[in-house]
Amino acid sequence: MIFSLSSLLVPLLALSPASGDTLTMDLTQAIVLALDDSHTSKTLDLSLAGAEHDVAAAKGRFGTRADARLSLPELEEGVQRVQVPGTLPRYDSYGSREVSATLQVSQPLPTDGVVSLSGHVYQQDDSFYDQFTDQTEDQRTFFNSYEVSLSQPLFTPNELKLGLEKAEISHRLARRAYDRGQLNLSYDVTSAFYFLVKAQEELAIAGDALGRQQETFDLAQRKFKAGLIPEVDALQMEVDLADAHNNLLGRESDLILAADNFRLLVGLPMFQPVRATANLTPGMFDVDHDLAMSHALEYRTEIYDLHDQIRRSEITVTETDARSDLKGELSAFYNLTGVSDPALVDASVSDLIDSSWDDLKRRPGNRGIRFSLSIPLWDSGVNKQEVASAEIAVKRRELDQDNLQRGITRQVQAALARFEGAKRRLDVLRRSLDIALRSYGISRERFEAGDITSQALADNRDRLVQARRSYLDAFVSYRLAGADLRRQTLYDFERGKSLLVQSDP
Repeated sequence: MIFSLSSLLVPLLALSPASGDTLTMDLTQAIVLALDDSHTSKTLDLSLAGAEHDVAAAKGRFGTRADARLSLPELEEGVQRVQVPGTLPRYDSYGSREVSATLQVSQPLPTDGVVSLSGHVYQQDDSFYDQFTDQTEDQRTFFNSYEVSLSQPLFTPNELKLGLEKAEISHRLARRAYDRGQLNLSYDVTSAFYFLVKAQEELAIAGDALGRQQETFDLAQRKFKAGLIPEVDALQMEVDLADAHNNLLGRESDLILAADNFRLLVGLPMFQPVRATANLTPGMFDVDHDLAMSHALEYRTEIYDLHDQIRRSEITVTETDARSDLKGELSAFYNLTGVSDPALVDASVSDLIDSSWDDLKRRPGNRGIRFSLSIPLWDSGVNKQEVASAEIAVKRRELDQDNLQRGITRQVQAALARFEGAKRRLDVLRRSLDIALRSYGISRERFEAGDITSQALADNRDRLVQARRSYLDAFVSYRLAGADLRRQTLYDFERGKSLLVQSDP
């Protein structure tokens, strides 16, 4: 009997129909599910979102900020010891109640300075009790104060711009780590998927081998009873049948483990029945080695990461060196203040406000300017050593550039070698499987005719089972080698297109 390749590589689905709640999926569906629901994908999403928020926060530091402070009210009463020279101490009672509101609007400048506009209004009620006269005095005052101020650091790096640049670098690194993570996750899902397919097919092969052995055992029993074969051949067939049963049980355990690993990786519930479906007749494709190498060396995200890491190290050098540099600060303010007439003790709030405004109009404005310098003189060489250490970190990053190129070249060469080797092996084993199929069919017909012994038939059966397993292993290796080449080069040779949406990752 001669069997075709397609009839022997029967998916497990055909052997044991799925129950109504079994989830059946192909590789594309598995990858999409993992990119949406897996723990790894969610972690990547959160890391990227965190970097995006950091950039938004750094940009927000260039924007206007408004703060309000309210005191509604602030009340204090107590006895105070008053020491008058030449007399004994006296103890008077003081009390104050303040209701205040402050509003400050600050606008950072591109030069790392800050311009602020603030307004402060408050009403204060004061009381004083004199223990000797047993008299209480009260005073109510209303204040208006408005100020514009400037604070500008000098001779120092622009921390505002450097903070934004560092946040943008971190975001680009996170973005590329996200892209690499998705590629690695896709490869891991591909690996788990095909190992699940392999476990399913191993079980199918074991089931098919058990069925063949059962037929052969039944045939051997009939021939033994008819006196056509010796008892030892019939007993050997019984031993082989037991081995086939045992092998089937082992493959069932392998399938359970492979399904658990797959469910865990793609984010499925651990008790969800799942089945992977794949075409086991692979579509062969060729790879342009020069394109694979050039595309990887131009677009691998590690290259862009290193450029950003060098720039971040340079920023660290600048910030470290600035700690021992001359620092200056220019600050200035202009303030208008009005105070209500102290004689208006029992006046209404409206009268107090009007009085303070009148005073503000009459009173000269308050103003001030300050220029300060901070000059480091001696720190025992601490900062010099810190700068030298930071500069070494830059040089180390620059040294990594050449090594990174060689590392990528080696990885791509290894991926190409694995792919080409797996492709040749798969082609050879496919032809070997066809031969094993025909050989087993001929051997079974000869055993039925009594031309060969049961041992010869068992040997041919074992060769067929091994050929099927070898082909299955080569198929999985070929698919994984193609997937690894895809993530190493960022190019999909099976579909003939780059994985990049844009030229800059």
